[in-house]
Amino acid sequence: MFRDLNDLGQRLELAGKLPPPGFYYYKEPIKWAVHIWPDQPGKFDIRSTEVTNVPRPFSGRTSGTQAHLLSDEATYALGIDRNRVDDGAKKYRAFRLLLERAVKKLESTDDGGACAIRAILTVLNDFDSLIKNTRWKEIKSKDWVSFCIEDFSLVSGGQDLLELPAIQKLWVEELEELCRQRDAKGNSIIGICGITGKERSLAGRIPLKVTLWKPIPLHSLNKNAFVSGIEGSQVFKKANIGQSLEAGDRIARILNYLRSNPLHHKILATDRKNGKLEMDSTKNLFAFFWAKEDEPIQAGEIEIDPGELLKNAALILDRQAENGDEESRPGTVPPVDLSQLEAMLNVPWTTRQSSLRLADNAFCLLLLSPNTGRISVREWFQVNLQALQRNLKKFLDTQRIVAPDGLTKKCFPIPDILRALEHTNISKPSNKAEDLASPNIARSFLRCAYLGEPPSAGALEAAVLCCRHPKLWQRYEDIRERERFSVLQHQLAAVLKIGLTYSDKENTTIMETVNDNSRSSAYLCGQLLAILEEAQLRAGNWRINTTLVDRFYGAASSAPCSVMGMLISRATTDHFSNIRKNQKGYSELEALMERVQCAISETGGFPKTLKLIEQAEFSLGFYGQRAQFSAQ
Repeated sequence: MFRDLNDLGQRLELAGKLPPPGFYYYKEPIKWAVHIWPDQPGKFDIRSTEVTNVPRPFSGRTSGTQAHLLSDEATYALGIDRNRVDDGAKKYRAFRLLLERAVKKLESTDDGGACAIRAILTVLNDFDSLIKNTRWKEIKSKDWVSFCIEDFSLVSGGQDLLELPAIQKLWVEELEELCRQRDAKGNSIIGICGITGKERSLAGRIPLKVTLWKPIPLHSLNKNAFVSGIEGSQVFKKANIGQSLEAGDRIARILNYLRSNPLHHKILATDRKNGKLEMDSTKNLFAFFWAKEDEPIQAGEIEIDPGELLKNAALILDRQAENGDEESRPGTVPPVDLSQLEAMLNVPWTTRQSSLRLADNAFCLLLLSPNTGRISVREWFQVNLQALQRNLKKFLDTQRIVAPDGLTKKCFPIPDILRALEHTNISKPSNKAEDLASPNIARSFLRCAYLGEPPSAGALEAAVLCCRHPKLWQRYEDIRERERFSVLQHQLAAVLKIGLTYSDKENTTIMETVNDNSRSSAYLCGQLLAILEEAQLRAGNWRINTTLVDRFYGAASSAPCSVMGMLISRATTDHFSNIRKNQKGYSELEALMERVQCAISETGGFPKTLKLIEQAEFSLGFYGQRAQFSAQ
């Protein structure tokens, strides 16, 4: 996983999309630039500026004294300490000492870096001239300051010195010295970097933190509970993870890049208690994804670039934003539309270049969760594009099912399915309900969608349990409640269908609508319950809010033999005569009921009990028959 991230980081660095090792994009702008003329010793000018898109050295400092090379806060770069509480003299001295070390290391190079830094030191060492500058009093202690070399042939146009490869390498060496692991005697620990495979000085900490909800260390070496790779008795030996600073820093930078780019990142699920986001909960799921090669593919007559491919392939990870979401958009967010993905999957894919096959390129996905100040890896996989198209198409085909109104067919993204499983889960008290299903169920659907693995039995069990929710099948007067539970019914039916049909290679569409040819006694019992409810509704002129389903669904779906005979008797004596008398479709309803009853008799009669899969079949039979009545 880390090696694939490292490869991606190197690719993005070459493309100029990722800052170099040891550098980072700060939120605070560079507010002042000290312009220096090296051919005129001591000549300088301080000018205001507002630069934000230039990467700057980063050490992760939070306290103490740690200077940054060539660009830093004014307390370090110019010795300005307005409040006299930041120990400005010490920080100013540390900044100049860092420049002096840089000059000594750069003297052997020919890129002019050493000469430029000498010119900067000449200006900084003349503190009296600095404080006489007209802009001096305007500079605040925390303002960022940088240095610009004018009329310097090797740094044309006043190019930032930090862009020179020799200076970037020098800063990485400075960070390695600052962050390296040391043994009890203070000696550096040398080992094999588990990311690059090269022998390097191993890092004791990675300065840059990874931001999920908030910045979190990439790894920790300070507590025994946090270590991995057990070896020896001391913490630093137990935590011999084997990361060089440069490789570990690149992993942190690439994760932050992916997190900040909607093209590479989705929040799959959030954990909320009493409406409040639990930021450290492992039930928060962050999905990061990318393609190993930046090559377009040909889908039918349309060429799809890598960005569009990622956008479409990640549509099944889209979730409808809720109030309080960090990334929720203003206004009403429409339901996720998967039609664009379906259209792309229904045509053959080929590569534009014959030298690259679909099987040579891969879609990579990493699932992370925060875990009390650390990061947990919940899932990692990669799948070649040839298999990706096949697996995504099957995932959508096997869950596509008719809506409760019986008119349209639809499939759903994974977050919608997870939310449906949780919102209707009667095993959790309403005052303790969370906003997502089990993370293991989320992982199961991810692997099903992208890798083609069957969904876990836990997902089917959760859906069956949700179908017993006392409010799920009610008839609501309030249109908003009616629409809400209609959507939940549709999503749960999709979970049931994918759980029952995914392993059937030929019959993925057989349950998209009610299956009149079914020979499953459980499925037929579900149909029969829907028929009996319809008889009750027609007899009551559809003005009944609470039907027999609200009282008997649980018993009928688990032990049909215990209640179905009684319900048939009631319908025959109480409802069918009314339907016949008022001409509300008696003949067709009676014929349908007789056909289903005959089919149940042929399978051996009403089952005494139903197993999990049979309960899922019962629910689909009930749902499909109900949808057919709605369409009529």
